[in-house]
Amino acid sequence: MLNGIKMKNPKVTVLMSVYNGEKYLREAIDSILGQTFKDFEFLIVNDGSTDKTAEILKSYQDPRIKIVNNEKNIGLTRSLNKGLRLAKGEYIARQDADDISMPERLEKELKFLGKNKNVALVGTDYFLINEKDKIIDKINCLTESKDLKEKLLKGNQFGHGSVMFRRECIDKVGVYREEFKFAQDFDFLLRISEVYDVANISEPLYKWRINIKSVSVKKKMFQDKYASLAIELAKERRQSGKDKLQSLNKKEIDKLLDELISDTRIQDKRKIAEGYCFWSRVLFDGKDYKGAFKLLFKSFVRYPLNEETWILAFKDLAILLFPKSVINVLRYIKRSIF
Repeated sequence: MLNGIKMKNPKVTVLMSVYNGEKYLREAIDSILGQTFKDFEFLIVNDGSTDKTAEILKSYQDPRIKIVNNEKNIGLTRSLNKGLRLAKGEYIARQDADDISMPERLEKELKFLGKNKNVALVGTDYFLINEKDKIIDKINCLTESKDLKEKLLKGNQFGHGSVMFRRECIDKVGVYREEFKFAQDFDFLLRISEVYDVANISEPLYKWRINIKSVSVKKKMFQDKYASLAIELAKERRQSGKDKLQSLNKKEIDKLLDELISDTRIQDKRKIAEGYCFWSRVLFDGKDYKGAFKLLFKSFVRYPLNEETWILAFKDLAILLFPKSVINVLRYIKRSIF
């Protein structure tokens, strides 16, 4: 209430958590402030950053920005939940601190949800970009709810930073589960999809950044493991109406999560090498050859016996060194023989 006048709540809350994100933070913030749709609050949780994040946030005078400062780093999941509990919007849109939203993103997502009352959450196609904002790939997502619900049991079908959902989703399925240190977004999406219809807009309205200097393959490995757990729990809920996280006590849950990440050292080395190969393929397809080979080199160093690394290296070198006509002939010979 201001001077006795009750202030209207914003239509949308844009929620972002940031930890030591000074390098790309301005681009992320500016992409939201530059939206064609204007009726939003921008809730930014500074999760105990020790770089210039706080200084950058203070430099903005836009009244739509609401800053929440954590005294210490509490992690992405808890920070997002802190933001969800403070959000005033009828709709909630996510934004990651090193990504970019296209100018019409909020407007088009709101318009879609307005026309499709049965859909509670919508994402979009998205671009993958490198640290220099160069587009290296375009990701086309499934659009129909039936297809998405089926494929979600095999893997995430959304660029989570691109999603917008109705506030009622939180009331129905709860917030992000804090047991998930990784893949919390995937678990959240799965739970929403079990109660509501979900969709993607077949237009790239978001840019998801891959920063070659901060690619964390160890983090990706943990994300994959937590994602597998999310799928397992989703299958349990579809069979019995609840999953083990809803029935186990804290000690049992802690044991479950400890077992989830307890690989042997050699398995970790192999998986990390495979992770570097994964990101190398992404960069190579986007014609970022220098970045791709840097990651292949990291894969060699991590686990020289990984056969995928050798195959990928020879394949990439062949594509770069031989004319396209020669490559096509070799592919024809391979098909003819095998």
